[in-house]
Amino acid sequence: MASRQTDSYSKEGIIMTTLTVVRAGLFALTLVALGFVPGVSVANPPSATGHGDFLNEGQLRAFSFSAIQQPNGKVAGQAELRNQTTGVVVHMDVVCLRVEGNTAFVSGTITNSNDPTLEGRTVAFIAQDNGEGTNSPSDKLSMLAFANCSDLLVLDLFDIQHGNIQVRP
Repeated sequence: MASRQTDSYSKEGIIMTTLTVVRAGLFALTLVALGFVPGVSVANPPSATGHGDFLNEGQLRAFSFSAIQQPNGKVAGQAELRNQTTGVVVHMDVVCLRVEGNTAFVSGTITNSNDPTLEGRTVAFIAQDNGEGTNSPSDKLSMLAFANCSDLLVLDLFDIQHGNIQVRP
């Protein structure tokens, strides 16, 4: 009889210990997901997204992009830019994102273009989020440059006419 009672207490102890460990693990994940651990939050990682068009020297250019820093520190995303006047289209895999305030420096490799001389090249651009609403200044975007976003880029920024850019530090 004493043996059965000991077995019962042992099973209860194992179950209680397991539940405590599971609860502690879930609590730790919740803290990270809600952003209570500085530098480890996966709830609001740095990101930049946008779409729209702008004019440069009379040429209409359309763009769409998305870049997000993954929990492991790597950046994932895509970008497509079209020169509506010349017909050149560039698609790139985004691999670098640097956010400074409301400005994002984005770069990647051109994976597809109707101009084959551009494929495989590393390019970068700058996107600037200037807020929302009719009283906010226009968001801005640069032209592509043959560079990486870790380079200190100084590029002209153009007001976007239609669309929106969101930059989240």
